Amino acid sequence: MIKKLFIAMALLGGLQAQAAQDAGLELGVRQQAADVGGLNISANSQTGWQVGGFYHLPLEGGVAHWRTGLLYTRRPVQSENDITGETIDFTFDYLDIPFDLLFKPKENVGVYLGFHVAISVASDCSGNSNCKVSDVNTPLFPFVFGVMYKFTPKFGFNFYVDGANTSVARGIGNFRAAGLNLTYSFE
Repeated sequence: MIKKLFIAMALLGGLQAQAAQDAGLELGVRQQAADVGGLNISANSQTGWQVGGFYHLPLEGGVAHWRTGLLYTRRPVQSENDITGETIDFTFDYLDIPFDLLFKPKENVGVYLGFHVAISVASDCSGNSNCKVSDVNTPLFPFVFGVMYKFTPKFGFNFYVDGANTSVARGIGNFRAAGLNLTYSFE
């Protein structure tokens, strides 16, 4: 009898933990900045975007969750010659895999902290026939801090800041961004 009661409680506990899982889609925009090397060269921030899926798995106790997923992230930056005004637009596309610890004191509110493994999938430049993207550093490991809020059981938003203090490509480094994604939960 005690064995059956224990099995029933374990199954109910498993169902409760299963219900607390969350998966869904997110897409949004980000204001991307970086440092550009060179004499009389400045960097201008640009608007990038992010789209992908997320998954939250509750850890023991239910307040802390493991946050992961797969995100396609565009990280653009523009260099400008301070003397001539000539600009070159650089575009870096990455597959980001989040490794975040999410704290959810309530089901509709969460704060997370962690890093992403950002794997370069494409890079390009335009604005000058001599521009070239070379020595792309991959993977990157941007540090990320974010706040999630669900305003309905299905829809919410994810506001985050991230940064990678490292060389991104020859003459470009120290990516940083602030972004806002709309989220849709399957639960």
